[in-house]
Amino acid sequence: MIKRTETAKDIQSLYEEFQRANQAKNLSESSISYYHWNLKPFFDYLSNSGINDVDSICSNTVNVYILLLKQKCNNSVTINTRLKATRVFLYYCMREGYLQPFKIHLIKQEEKVIETYSDTDIQKLIAKPNLKKCSFVEYRNWVMINYFIETGNRLRSVLNIKVGDVKFEEHRVIVRVTKNREPLITPLTKTLLTILPTYIQVWGLKDDSYLFPAVTGERINENSLEQSIVRYNHKRGVKITSIHAFRHTFARNYIVTGGNAFKLQSLLGHKDLEMTRHYVHLFGVDLASDIDEHSIIERIKPVSNRLTKSKRHL
Repeated sequence: MIKRTETAKDIQSLYEEFQRANQAKNLSESSISYYHWNLKPFFDYLSNSGINDVDSICSNTVNVYILLLKQKCNNSVTINTRLKATRVFLYYCMREGYLQPFKIHLIKQEEKVIETYSDTDIQKLIAKPNLKKCSFVEYRNWVMINYFIETGNRLRSVLNIKVGDVKFEEHRVIVRVTKNREPLITPLTKTLLTILPTYIQVWGLKDDSYLFPAVTGERINENSLEQSIVRYNHKRGVKITSIHAFRHTFARNYIVTGGNAFKLQSLLGHKDLEMTRHYVHLFGVDLASDIDEHSIIERIKPVSNRLTKSKRHL
């Protein structure tokens, strides 16, 4: 009987097959790059260990790799970033029948406090500059910070918004560049409906213009904008300079003011509730501040007391 010849698959060939599959799934360039850079340490480890064929990899191989990562790096977030890429690659190999299945677990990760802007910080940042005299950069940064605070959009998404994506009559923005590559509909608050039209008109921005461009009118570089925001914040006496902290601040404010978790998931463009639950957990102290106002027992106590008093008179 003729049988199929079993041949071991070398790591490099499988990696190239894996990345072709990712490209066929239309993963973003950043995702392709993520796998490239975060799989490299794993492949280097395999090469140094004399492992060239994927069917030689087992759970112990991964465990030794984790220990090696711990020796080189004490940051559990970084280790899990490497390990997540490794897990996706090896699970692909398992699904395709190149590797016997086994479980790969991430290490326990220290929970870090998420940085947010205080109300005092925000008051300083949104204080209106002299719009008739300030430079384009200051005007743009002021409007942009208002936008970040009011929407929670990611930096990359915001930098790719065109003026034509802003639908004032519908009170929304169509965010076309997102992390999961699915368009996001972002509602416009009263604040943004007030300041955005004037900003667009003053600087003569057209429908095909970037909403927050560089002074040349082109798409601004992320690093350049980050440095510009650092200077803007420091000038106003705010120590925090993280653009992503605006997103965390938006989420925190939405939660502590009673916002719906499912709506927050949609507003932030999360694929599931995992990060939303993380926000709720981290900002639990704020949620507990008015807990008595929502206590069932505290609410029914007066009724109970009245019933007790009435029974005494019977």
